[in-house]
Amino acid sequence: MAETNKCSTCGRVHEEVPLSFAADFPDMYANMKWEDRDVRAVIGTDQCIIDQKLFFIRGCIEIPVIGSEDIFLWGLWALIREEVFDEISELWETLGKEKLQGPFKGRIANSLSEYPETLNLKCEIIIQPVGARPLFRLDEPEHPLTVEQRIGITRSRALELVGLVLHQVT
Repeated sequence: MAETNKCSTCGRVHEEVPLSFAADFPDMYANMKWEDRDVRAVIGTDQCIIDQKLFFIRGCIEIPVIGSEDIFLWGLWALIREEVFDEISELWETLGKEKLQGPFKGRIANSLSEYPETLNLKCEIIIQPVGARPLFRLDEPEHPLTVEQRIGITRSRALELVGLVLHQVT
């Protein structure tokens, strides 16, 4: 079993293989100078506002791992219209909100270096029950990330992605 967790990047076997990676911030916020963040932005664990005119929500792209119950998960941010942000915020803690809201349109607000450019990809935002982040369903049929979301990835592709993320040089 351990041999199936052999890293395609470093060749070593990693005992714990995470299948979930998340961006802490939308790229626009992450790329701001520290001193600008306090003045221009408000950020929480799931929402971000920049310059009182750019509105972001945190969500997930789920990719099925073929032949297993596993899901490879990208935690990303999406840019949304102010009206959508307000509607989602208003019902944030409302039970059954997933039946009352959405889906909404947005654009991915993070670049994933493991794929051709993902920043600004169109997505549909699907509201989930209280306590669960929204799901992002990509709306760019030819993009490799969209294809993987639609058809799934093999276990070896999941391990390849894990290796790329774990060994990123920053």
